[in-house]
Amino acid sequence: MEVEFNIAGRILGKEGMRIISLAEILASPLVMNGIAGAATCAADLTEDMLAAYCKAISAQNACKVYLWKDREEYGNANVFNGGSDYEVVNEICFLCIYDCGKEVVRETTDHWNDKIDAVL
Repeated sequence: MEVEFNIAGRILGKEGMRIISLAEILASPLVMNGIAGAATCAADLTEDMLAAYCKAISAQNACKVYLWKDREEYGNANVFNGGSDYEVVNEICFLCIYDCGKEVVRETTDHWNDKIDAVL
C-alpha cells in the first residue's frame, strides 16, 4: 500500500494571497526545532506542528492563514469479475485556519469539505 501526502497553505495578507509550500514549512525554525524533534518530510509533520506553524505565521503577518495536510492511502479496491482498480482506499484530511494568531478552524475529516474551497 502506498501513502501520498499533500501539504500546503495560503497566507491571505493585505498584499494579496501567497502560497505556502511544503519546503517552506519544513525549513521553518518552528518545524526544524519542534518539541517532538525535527521534521524532514511530509510524513513527519504532525497536526500539532502544522497548527503551531499556522498560528505563528498568522500572528506574525496579522492575517488569515490556511494550512492543510491530505494523507491518501492507495490500494486495490472495487474488485469485480477478477479485475481490480488501484485507487484511494483511505483519506485523512487536516485543515487549520488561523486569523491574526487566533484559531478559527482546526479539524480532521475523512474528506474535504466546503471550508477548503475558499483557498483551492
